[in-house]
Amino acid sequence: MKTYNWRPFLERWSADWLDSPGARGRGDVAETVLRDRWLGFPAAGEDRIGELEERLGVTLPPTYRSFLATTDGWQAAGTAVGRVGAAEGVHWYGDPDGLQALHEGALDEHASEEEVLRAGMWGRALRLSAAPDGVEVLLDPGDPDANGEWAAYLHRGGAGGERPERHGSFMELMQALFREFHRAHADTPGFANETTRELDADVEEARLACRDGEDIDGALELLTEADECGRPRARGLRVQLEAMLNGGGGGGARLGGGGGFGVGASPASCGVGRLDDPLYARELLPLAALEHLRTGRAGLADGADRTDQAGRAGHDEAEFLRSSDGPDHDGDDRKQALALLREIDERTFRYEAPGSFGDAVASAREQARWGDTDGAWRTVAAAVTGWEPYGEDHIAPVGLLADPLLGPVITPERGRYLLETPRGGAGGGRGTAGGGGEREAARVRADGLGWLAEDTGPSAPDAYRFVLVHGVAPQELAERIGRGPLLAPCDASEAGQAIRIGSCGDGAGGGGASGDASGNGDGGEGRGTDAGRWSFAFESGRNGVEPPTSEALSRGTESVTVWCERGGRSAAFPGIFHFSYAEDGERVYGFTVRDGEIEEWGAVPDALDPGHLFPDAGPGWDEGAPDDSDDSSNRGAEGSWALDPDDEYESLDAIAEVFGVSLPRFAIRHGRLHAVAPS
Repeated sequence: MKTYNWRPFLERWSADWLDSPGARGRGDVAETVLRDRWLGFPAAGEDRIGELEERLGVTLPPTYRSFLATTDGWQAAGTAVGRVGAAEGVHWYGDPDGLQALHEGALDEHASEEEVLRAGMWGRALRLSAAPDGVEVLLDPGDPDANGEWAAYLHRGGAGGERPERHGSFMELMQALFREFHRAHADTPGFANETTRELDADVEEARLACRDGEDIDGALELLTEADECGRPRARGLRVQLEAMLNGGGGGGARLGGGGGFGVGASPASCGVGRLDDPLYARELLPLAALEHLRTGRAGLADGADRTDQAGRAGHDEAEFLRSSDGPDHDGDDRKQALALLREIDERTFRYEAPGSFGDAVASAREQARWGDTDGAWRTVAAAVTGWEPYGEDHIAPVGLLADPLLGPVITPERGRYLLETPRGGAGGGRGTAGGGGEREAARVRADGLGWLAEDTGPSAPDAYRFVLVHGVAPQELAERIGRGPLLAPCDASEAGQAIRIGSCGDGAGGGGASGDASGNGDGGEGRGTDAGRWSFAFESGRNGVEPPTSEALSRGTESVTVWCERGGRSAAFPGIFHFSYAEDGERVYGFTVRDGEIEEWGAVPDALDPGHLFPDAGPGWDEGAPDDSDDSSNRGAEGSWALDPDDEYESLDAIAEVFGVSLPRFAIRHGRLHAVAPS
């Protein structure tokens, strides 16, 4: 029979429990337990185990069988579970409370195989123990793994109790109970033993590894184990580590937004809870506020009654104000915490940090809010070696993830990069000042325009419009559009019909269309490497109104306008691709492909010839004419013309090449940009 390391594990558990404050003073502790320092019993023996298997009609799973060969049962040992696993008390559960019917009745047609399997557990489970308050240990023979282990469940509270906790085997469940024992006693004065000392040493080892940028995954494993055993420093460190590894992709979105920070960065989970502690107030609490808004209000329907919404908001605020060490925040602390929560909700929060890293963060925010998210990331990465922690338990700039502009910039990969860069005074490793930014800079390439055609998934819009204006700052472009004041930065879902504004970056020599109406695309001198910057105005989706021409936006400069609607299989939604180039308020050249017909004006450069870019379209296209192309799937019923994705891509790519322009993909799809409201 295969054996497992039960004896050392159970001896450790016995020692930790017996050395805990108050254990020796309990009247129900047997003298033999104190003498032998053993909470178990004599081994069951092979004959007794065989008799049990014969009585039950099954072969017991390996870790439980090996447990019986070590001890015939286990005492409560600091948990809510009574004597567990003794052979005499083991019997089939029988589902006395009818829980199987209850759980199976809650399944719907979308239930997974795993959910169906678990719902059927009650009628076939083996019961190993039951405490007076209804805490039970169950094994499910219908859910074995490749090693013959049965899934093990800890079920608390009988028919009206919590959802049972599932573990992969009986040994895994016992290890979880050991961690529960340690959590329950972690705050008890004088609770110190070999296990707590080892765990605290692991926490310190993990902290130093994180600071030095070494073995981040190993550090996370150490912190997770220590946290699950209730060690006081582990939770705050684990929150920081998991937050950075998960990234800030949700970016502080209202009422949800995906992502999440692993262990749940609620105020009570962060482990400090004092607003006079800068680590808590400036780093962990903003993170907690973001997570609180994501999870606490995610179930609030958009159409809910206003009274219900107000009541829910009040409840959310009360929960958020609850401190980790028991009493609620009140007085000035209450005002400060609520003000922070509202800043996160309204996306006005600004992450700030001391020293040179704080200066870099301020610069990166300016870059990100105008669309240069790649530049913002390089700025942050280059400065992180100079980051200054607020204390020894501060291992990463996690408050950055709650910033509505910079949070989306920190993807999980970038969060890991920051963690793997030595910082906060750490030496050695790969980190030298500026190294991160330089390394990232080498990877950055202009996005171009073709990515708009590549984004064709279910969540991608089937229509978009943008105008690019050369040598004009984004703020001035917003004024030229003339549709109201500049709005706060928003992401794609929050923008709705608003027009998002940003900077494209420097022109990259793609030929000189400017001033070259001959159509050669290589004779202009207004662009090239010294051409300056382009700004863009971008809107997603169709709103039923044709966009205004960009002539007015090109005053004193030049502009490029693109309007694309991919079309469908209805005449009401024809495929449209519109391109226009203007100089100093005058339309110069361009074309529109609509429902398979081409309208062209001016001397269009050869590289932008719509006849080449849209080979299946042409003047006066006859919907009844035979289709000689290899693929006629683009043509829908009633004369509609769905744009060929390849044609769309080639056209966008050609425009990017001719004008040397690029739209920032990450900023438009995932970042936050200023916007102007449509008229």
